[in-house]
Amino acid sequence: MNEKMNDFAEWLHDAKHALEREREEMEEKAEQISYRLNALEVTSELLAELETLKEDNEKLRSLLQEEKDTRAKLEMQMKEMSKLSASVAGKASQEEVLKALRVFVNKSKRKKLDKRIAVKEMVLEMAIANGVTLPEDLAATIECLDDEQPEARVVNVAGNYNDIHDNGSVNKI
Repeated sequence: MNEKMNDFAEWLHDAKHALEREREEMEEKAEQISYRLNALEVTSELLAELETLKEDNEKLRSLLQEEKDTRAKLEMQMKEMSKLSASVAGKASQEEVLKALRVFVNKSKRKKLDKRIAVKEMVLEMAIANGVTLPEDLAATIECLDDEQPEARVVNVAGNYNDIHDNGSVNKI
């Protein structure tokens, strides 16, 4: 019986060591799983950040393309303006150029503000490119071209007044 008891004690000892080893292996495996889960979480965060960066990159590319298009348009306008001014300079005397500029500026007074601003820049560039000295009255008109102007009111059939004339009412005949 002693022998059986020793065998049983030895078996208990071996079983205890086997279970302790298995527990250590499971703890190591749980630790490895924990590290892997952490790595997956960090990877998910990096992917989300990458997606945000891709979206930002697309927006920036779109803005860059818009700027390139605007620049190309402005360069084309400048090229056409140079051609026009060279053509005008080659075909006309300074008096004719001044007359054409005066007519163009006077007609441009009725245009919207953004167009008047562009006209002002173009006329000044044309005058500089052609070496034309602008008379004081024309220079003053050009200088005021980009000023805000109130909207003109139009007389209607009912007899409302017209702000252009500042007369307050319309006399009926």
